[in-house]
Amino acid sequence: MKKTILFLTINIIFLATNYSLAQTCQDYIPNEWEDSRYVIRSDNTVIDYQTNLMWKKCIQGLSGDNCSVGLGGKFNWEAALQLAKDHNFATYSDWRLPNIKELNSLVTRNCYNPRVNESIFPNTPADLFWSSSPSARNSSQTWQLHFNYGYANTEERNSSNYVRLVRSR
Repeated sequence: MKKTILFLTINIIFLATNYSLAQTCQDYIPNEWEDSRYVIRSDNTVIDYQTNLMWKKCIQGLSGDNCSVGLGGKFNWEAALQLAKDHNFATYSDWRLPNIKELNSLVTRNCYNPRVNESIFPNTPADLFWSSSPSARNSSQTWQLHFNYGYANTEERNSSNYVRLVRSR
């Protein structure tokens, strides 16, 4: 009896430098997130003059002018809080998770996939991001924001979401 052995090779390709598909913007909705609202500084921080907040230009784990260097990771809520507490970037050590109102201030209403100004915050995943705002109804949940749909909801703290850090100016 002749035995035949079949080997199956599986190739997995992980593209870490492009999280978003093509962004779509609607001209009939006023653009309140124009580039002039923001200043991108040479240290890859962004000042939002409407909210007077300073944001990291890239999500946590990415860097570079187009936020395409590195691997943007997801974190559970406790790890995201600890990461912010221990984080030093651009000579600042007071980075934190934004509260849900602050995070929502980045959501564009005229664009989606993602709902953020991509010329200011490039390579932002159209996905869920943690806030620092705990749920008032359930102590095991925290508010998160979805940057594809632009809505906020609560989620279990052991879930994994993206992180964009902020600091007060």
